[in-house]
Amino acid sequence: MISKHLNNPFLADGISNANYNQISSTHIERLTVNIPDTANMIYGVPVPTIFDTMITSTQTCYNAWKASTDLNATQKSLKEGKTISVDGSMKDMKSFISTKEGVIADKFHPGTAVYEEFFPLGLSEYSSIRKKNADKILKRFITTLEAHKDSFDASMLTEANDKYNLYLSLRKTQLQTISKVKEEKITSDDSRYALAMQLYRNLLTLLLIYAEEPEKAAVYFDESILKKKSGNNKPAETAALQA
Repeated sequence: MISKHLNNPFLADGISNANYNQISSTHIERLTVNIPDTANMIYGVPVPTIFDTMITSTQTCYNAWKASTDLNATQKSLKEGKTISVDGSMKDMKSFISTKEGVIADKFHPGTAVYEEFFPLGLSEYSSIRKKNADKILKRFITTLEAHKDSFDASMLTEANDKYNLYLSLRKTQLQTISKVKEEKITSDDSRYALAMQLYRNLLTLLLIYAEEPEKAAVYFDESILKKKSGNNKPAETAALQA
């Protein structure tokens, strides 16, 4: 019976960052404007002082979480932009190789040893390139072209190298951005957990302050967002808030 009141409602799955922001910011606002004008004390500490401590601690956790979340969103946008650039560069490289296949075939007919160096699995190998194997396959093409550069116009190798180096540069930047997104996601998750724990401590503290009128503790939270259902079809979070 007691166990249903021991779950931290702010750790519930399915609460979006937007809703979590509303829960937290609204809670801070309500704490700030609803400080009890009382001389009562809890364990020797004046209730208004307890409120000041809750406000300061929650604001600090909220600021850290909001900053990490905003940064994570920015990194995600950058990652999407880098992905588009890399995909465009790879498409350009594929198109280049496809158009040059005829030039290569004119010099080294299909079935010859040199042609096989360029296209050991046929032209389709290049059209089906993925990021995980692009560097290896494209590098092989460049290396083969360099080995037989005297058979082609010099501009062909220059153009191939330019396109290949552009792809490598964009891909490197994309991977760095992906790494940053993962790092910021971890930071954001950690800071959200810290904020959830602070909100839970506030809830328990408010329940202690309003032990004789526990419904007043719910005034400090936007319960409409906490909608995850418990086994008895009653919002588990609301049950905790009304404990």
